[in-house]
Amino acid sequence: MFLLLPFLLLTTSVQKLVGLDLRIPSSGDLPPELPGAVEDLTVRAEGKTLTVQASVRKSDVGANIGETEARVVEVDPAGEALDLAGLQAALRTFKRLDPERTRVLLIPGDAVPGRDVVLLMDAVRADRDGELFPEVALGGIEAGPAEAPAAPAEEAP
Repeated sequence: MFLLLPFLLLTTSVQKLVGLDLRIPSSGDLPPELPGAVEDLTVRAEGKTLTVQASVRKSDVGANIGETEARVVEVDPAGEALDLAGLQAALRTFKRLDPERTRVLLIPGDAVPGRDVVLLMDAVRADRDGELFPEVALGGIEAGPAEAPAAPAEEAP
């Protein structure tokens, strides 16, 4: 009986086997990433429209050190759904520019359902050609400061 009881407890307990690795940046700043051609990479989701924004270092002869150009790629919805293949194609172009980059900032709008956020997180991590950006930081979530209770209104004499 002493052997049967621990065996039953260990085999019947439910454990969480699947999870998503997620980082939520505090105060809007992430730790610096290794220098590369792509400095900042952000995916914004507003409804079903996706926007990929990147700051890419200029590499031409006349560019100054640290000079970047902003590149924006709009991914329109595919009917009533998110165009995840279009998003992955846009991200693949930035991955080719900077193969060492591993982090992307995902900023979902208030109207984006949680199911779509999970789909976006999976889509930015990898596509059928391989790994894209496995470190996903979720932005746009702000824990507002606790509101102070309102002071009672003074009565006029």
